[in-house]
Amino acid sequence: MAKKFRNPKSGSSSSSSNKQRRTYAQVRSSARSNNRVENQQVSLSTQNSSTRRKNASNRSLQMRTTMRAREKATLQRSLALLSDFRRGKGTFEELLREHHLARRTAYKYLGRDLRRGGRGQRVRPSKADSRVRPLFFPAPSGDSPARIRGSHAASKLSEFFTDREKLLGNKMSAEEFEAKWRGVRIAGQEVFADAATIFLRADAGDLKIESLYASVGGAE
Repeated sequence: MAKKFRNPKSGSSSSSSNKQRRTYAQVRSSARSNNRVENQQVSLSTQNSSTRRKNASNRSLQMRTTMRAREKATLQRSLALLSDFRRGKGTFEELLREHHLARRTAYKYLGRDLRRGGRGQRVRPSKADSRVRPLFFPAPSGDSPARIRGSHAASKLSEFFTDREKLLGNKMSAEEFEAKWRGVRIAGQEVFADAATIFLRADAGDLKIESLYASVGGAE
């Protein structure tokens, strides 16, 4: 029986081809792995960049909000100073200290309503103004934020709240309060002056306002 001999060149060629296929497969596998790593890195970089932009935007918004809140608070103190100044509750310097304001700050917000005479003369307030003030207004459901134009209207509203405090403190009778304020309109709106309901609202905690000024925007 004749023996079959394998062609050594054929075996070598097959082995070489297998090695090449394995090499190509390894190269493709390595390339895919590298691509995945690169894609992940790009994705992470994009996410990090987006997160940084979002955080920066949030910080900027918080800073603007804080600055607006501070400006509103300073404006409210300035307007309160002006009101007290017109009522003769102190000198300009005394009221600056009382309302925690610097002279420069007061002139910034109240410049047109602070009259300065000649050398050695004191600062005087204007008699009235037409600024729009963010105030609380007495309504049947409680005190609501409103924009009230003019110092005369603001003073009248302040007088109402003072009388209401007297009513709640038993320093003014319900009859006196209603006789004075029933049907009275301030800045085109009628103030709520029903004594019985006011007592109910006070018991419910709806009338607790620490300041006449409300955070509904600045004065104009």
